[in-house]
Amino acid sequence: MNSIKIKLVVIYAFVILVVMTVSGTIMLLTVRDMEEGLTHERLRDLAVRIDQEIIQVYEVEQFLHAGVWRILGQSEYDIESLILNAIGVPIAPFEFARPGMTFNDRAVVSAVRGEEYFFVGSIGVDRWGNEREWLSFAMPVNRAGEDFIVYTRVNAQFLNESLSMLTFNLLVMIVIALVLTIVFWFFLANTITNPIVALTRHAKAIASGDFTVEIKQRGKDEIGQLAHNFDIMAKELQVTLGNMSSEKNKREAILQNTPDGVLAYDAAGRLIHANTASAALLHGVDLNSSPLRETLTLLGFNPDDVDLLQPGEVNESIYEDKDFIISATATPYTRESGEVDGYVILLQDVSRQRKLDNMRKEFVANVSHELRTPLTNVCTYTETLLGGAVEDVDTALKFLKVIDDEARRMSLLVSDLLELSRIDSSQTALEMDVVDLVAMLRLAVRQIKLSADKKRQIIEFSPPPQPCFIEANAARVNQVVSNVLSNSIKYSGENTVISIRMETTEKFYRVFITDQGIGIPPESISRVFERFYRVDKARARAMGGTGLGLAIVKEIMEEHGGSVYITSQPGKGTILTLRFNRLNE
Repeated sequence: MNSIKIKLVVIYAFVILVVMTVSGTIMLLTVRDMEEGLTHERLRDLAVRIDQEIIQVYEVEQFLHAGVWRILGQSEYDIESLILNAIGVPIAPFEFARPGMTFNDRAVVSAVRGEEYFFVGSIGVDRWGNEREWLSFAMPVNRAGEDFIVYTRVNAQFLNESLSMLTFNLLVMIVIALVLTIVFWFFLANTITNPIVALTRHAKAIASGDFTVEIKQRGKDEIGQLAHNFDIMAKELQVTLGNMSSEKNKREAILQNTPDGVLAYDAAGRLIHANTASAALLHGVDLNSSPLRETLTLLGFNPDDVDLLQPGEVNESIYEDKDFIISATATPYTRESGEVDGYVILLQDVSRQRKLDNMRKEFVANVSHELRTPLTNVCTYTETLLGGAVEDVDTALKFLKVIDDEARRMSLLVSDLLELSRIDSSQTALEMDVVDLVAMLRLAVRQIKLSADKKRQIIEFSPPPQPCFIEANAARVNQVVSNVLSNSIKYSGENTVISIRMETTEKFYRVFITDQGIGIPPESISRVFERFYRVDKARARAMGGTGLGLAIVKEIMEEHGGSVYITSQPGKGTILTLRFNRLNE
């Protein structure tokens, strides 16, 4: 259906089909109604004649053998005529006056109620007991105060056969009309579509840069005039593109000499150039509909100050939105005469620099804070010992235990910082090997079991029956699982259960580590992998956490091409999921 020729043929064939179908249907219905009307009149005339020539002339006992039955055409066109009593029981002629013979179609029912009625489609048996479809008519009559019903009917077979023949003829006519229409419109459509095809072919040639082709005109009708105007347009377009080429070179010099965003406005404040980088940096701004002063105000400039700029002078501003921090610089450009002809705005994305600067400041602050507390404790207890407390053995041992704990805490913090520094700097590539993830999980459970036993916690691990091979650094994977299990033990109460479950998919292995701990509030889940972030800082420090464990877990998983994510309900527990890439056999 991509060809207009096919569409034209299909449309006209469909129109012809609809018109012929509707016309044929109306004709069939009209013929049927006319035939039914004629049959109604014929049956009624016959019923009136029976009333006049039999019922009103003969006695009831003579109805059966009235001589007039022979001249009523009882078998003509399969017509049957009867006289029924007031309740529909046949009493004449003798062929139907048999015990058990009754007539109860809608025409007879209406006649019993005193109304004559013509009914199409009643089913009943003929005088020989054969079931047929009938067109029936019943008319109530009265003679000397006694009610009778004259019932006439004709076999509907002749009507059905006539309508079937007419339907067949109409179908043949429709098929012939469709074939003639398709053939006729196929050739007629060529006179319309061939010039359009030629125009399309030449339009593609022009789009590819070939302006030498001309369309041969085959007439002076509308399509011929279109072809002529198309040739004129192609020549003018060739001239226009030549003029635009020099303009394009000037724009390229402006837009392509900088990787930053560039906006150029004319003296009236209309946008004339905007490179891709500027659209990306100002993605929420409709630059085409924003005049210069509106854009300057959006970027934080004072438009009046920009208007006062002299050639060579610049005005700077900082623009921030949710995605970017942009350093904007506005400067005028001039004509040869020195008159200001417009303004250029240079947009430089400094988001990364600002983010790195903020991260550096936050990192220094966090490290200083994390080291200050244990150092303060070490200094305080050392001064106390030096001040004489060393003489009290019990007190000295307690103080030394505190100093040892704080020293270990600082050592652990420094170790974690060095680990993150190694990962960030990517000094050495990880040595990968094929390892069994199930075996790694069993090893981590054995290593952490002593810590769980101290809190009377149970670690349940239901490994799959077969090995699960991954390409990984065994030590780093062990570090990941140990960190996660250590957190689960720390933040779960005594006599709780920590479960480890595995799931295998076509591409991945997933490890679900579920605890019954304090859980994580929804607003904190997205931040738990940040360095030094703690949900409950006081509780975490009391348990000896550095705030770097999950950050290390995330970095190691990403080094292995995997991922880690958390779901949690406060007060009910946490599920941490590790996803490893399955090793292809």
